[in-house]
Amino acid sequence: MGRIRDRGNDGGNVYRWQTLARFVNTNGWRRGAELGVHDGVNYKYLINNCPNLHLIGVDLYEPQPENNGPEKWTPGEHGHAWNHNAYYDDMREFSIKHPDRTDIIKDYTTEAAKTVYDGSLDFVFIDADHGYEGCLRDIKAWDSKVREGGIVFGHDIHFPTVQKAVTEFYGENSWNVEDDFIWWVQK
Repeated sequence: MGRIRDRGNDGGNVYRWQTLARFVNTNGWRRGAELGVHDGVNYKYLINNCPNLHLIGVDLYEPQPENNGPEKWTPGEHGHAWNHNAYYDDMREFSIKHPDRTDIIKDYTTEAAKTVYDGSLDFVFIDADHGYEGCLRDIKAWDSKVREGGIVFGHDIHFPTVQKAVTEFYGENSWNVEDDFIWWVQK
């Protein structure tokens, strides 16, 4: 396991979308998925900067009070101004401009996983439910979707709940860390 880089509270010098784009372009990856698209900053960056990438994006686009992570927060709670309907509408508009390279799925991540073939993805980026149970569910549902040699990425490894789920599924010292609190495991 790499160390968790933290210069203050920002997790390093490189944003997660830059790290993911580097991996995608360096490896010539063509198919990936992002769980927890939110406002689409990461998703849009990947589509705009990885010209051969087809990306599945999954988000429920509504508050999830049953979760133990920030996903349960409603707009305005804890200083967040999440507007799920506006985010979803914006992502639908973005997808219309890139019809052959984008799929936005408005659903639970575990339900969306049932629509993706095992071994069909070069990578998945898990940034949805940050609670222990939810993160572990996402890892279990999506790990098999990534081909041998591909990578399972996730965000916010500095959350104890995320770290516990990743360690439980993959084992101690089995995951790597990049800036912006990205964790990853090569299959």
